[in-house]
Amino acid sequence: MDLTSARPVCMLMCMRTNIVLNDELVREAMRHSQARTKRGLVEEALRTLIRVKEEERRRAAYAERLDALRPRLARVRLREAPARVLRHARESL
Repeated sequence: MDLTSARPVCMLMCMRTNIVLNDELVREAMRHSQARTKRGLVEEALRTLIRVKEEERRRAAYAERLDALRPRLARVRLREAPARVLRHARESL
Protein backbone atom coordinates (compact mmCIF):
# COMPACT_ATOMS: atom_id res chain seq x y z
CA MET A 1 0.00 0.00 0.00
CA ASP A 2 1.32 3.41 -0.94
CA LEU A 3 0.96 5.61 2.17
CA THR A 4 2.02 8.79 0.39
CA SER A 5 -1.21 8.85 -1.57
CA ALA A 6 -3.30 8.43 1.61
CA ARG A 7 -1.59 11.23 3.52
CA PRO A 8 -3.22 14.22 1.68
CA VAL A 9 -6.71 12.79 2.32
CA CYS A 10 -6.01 12.42 6.02
CA MET A 11 -4.60 15.93 6.19
CA LEU A 12 -7.79 17.31 4.68
CA MET A 13 -10.26 15.13 6.58
CA CYS A 14 -8.77 14.90 10.09
CA MET A 15 -6.57 17.83 10.87
CA ARG A 16 -4.79 17.50 14.20
CA THR A 17 -4.38 20.69 16.20
CA ASN A 18 -3.79 21.90 19.73
CA ILE A 19 -5.89 24.71 21.15
CA VAL A 20 -6.18 26.34 24.53
CA LEU A 21 -9.78 26.36 25.76
CA ASN A 22 -11.32 28.43 28.51
CA ASP A 23 -12.01 25.88 31.27
CA GLU A 24 -15.09 27.69 32.57
CA LEU A 25 -16.53 27.93 29.08
CA VAL A 26 -15.85 24.22 28.49
CA ARG A 27 -17.58 23.27 31.77
CA GLU A 28 -20.61 25.39 30.86
CA ALA A 29 -20.76 23.90 27.36
CA MET A 30 -20.45 20.35 28.73
CA ARG A 31 -23.56 20.96 30.86
CA HIS A 32 -25.50 21.75 27.68
CA SER A 33 -24.03 18.96 25.60
CA GLN A 34 -24.12 15.19 25.55
CA ALA A 35 -20.47 15.12 24.49
CA ARG A 36 -18.26 13.16 26.85
CA THR A 37 -14.91 14.59 25.74
CA LYS A 38 -13.50 17.99 24.85
CA ARG A 39 -12.92 16.73 21.33
CA GLY A 40 -16.56 15.69 21.07
CA LEU A 41 -17.60 19.06 22.46
CA VAL A 42 -15.49 20.96 19.91
CA GLU A 43 -16.86 18.82 17.06
CA GLU A 44 -20.43 19.42 18.24
CA ALA A 45 -19.74 23.14 18.49
CA LEU A 46 -18.32 23.22 14.96
CA ARG A 47 -21.29 21.29 13.56
CA THR A 48 -23.68 23.62 15.38
CA LEU A 49 -21.88 26.69 14.05
CA ILE A 50 -22.09 25.34 10.50
CA ARG A 51 -25.80 24.52 10.88
CA VAL A 52 -26.57 27.99 12.33
CA LYS A 53 -24.63 29.82 9.63
CA GLU A 54 -26.29 27.78 6.86
CA GLU A 55 -29.69 28.58 8.36
CA GLU A 56 -28.79 32.29 8.50
CA ARG A 57 -27.76 32.13 4.84
CA ARG A 58 -31.04 30.40 3.88
CA ARG A 59 -33.09 32.96 5.82
CA ALA A 60 -31.22 35.86 4.21
CA ALA A 61 -31.83 34.39 0.75
CA TYR A 62 -35.51 33.90 1.60
CA ALA A 63 -35.77 37.50 2.85
CA GLU A 64 -34.20 38.74 -0.39
CA ARG A 65 -36.66 36.74 -2.49
CA LEU A 66 -39.55 37.97 -0.36
CA ASP A 67 -38.40 41.59 -0.70
CA ALA A 68 -38.23 41.13 -4.47
CA LEU A 69 -41.81 39.80 -4.48
CA ARG A 70 -43.31 42.55 -2.30
CA PRO A 71 -43.88 45.04 -5.17
CA ARG A 72 -45.72 42.39 -7.18
CA LEU A 73 -47.72 41.27 -4.15
CA ALA A 74 -48.77 44.86 -3.42
CA ARG A 75 -50.64 44.90 -6.75
CA VAL A 76 -52.60 41.74 -5.94
CA ARG A 77 -56.16 42.40 -4.82
CA LEU A 78 -57.85 39.81 -2.63
CA ARG A 79 -61.60 39.23 -2.54
CA GLU A 80 -61.42 38.75 1.23
CA ALA A 81 -59.24 40.17 3.95
CA PRO A 82 -56.28 37.87 4.79
CA ALA A 83 -57.30 37.75 8.46
CA ARG A 84 -60.74 36.47 7.51
CA VAL A 85 -59.28 33.80 5.21
CA LEU A 86 -56.94 32.61 7.99
CA ARG A 87 -59.75 32.60 10.58
CA HIS A 88 -61.93 30.54 8.26
CA ALA A 89 -59.06 28.09 7.62
CA ARG A 90 -58.47 27.67 11.36
CA GLU A 91 -62.17 27.10 12.05
CA SER A 92 -62.41 24.44 9.35
CA LEU A 93 -59.67 22.29 10.97
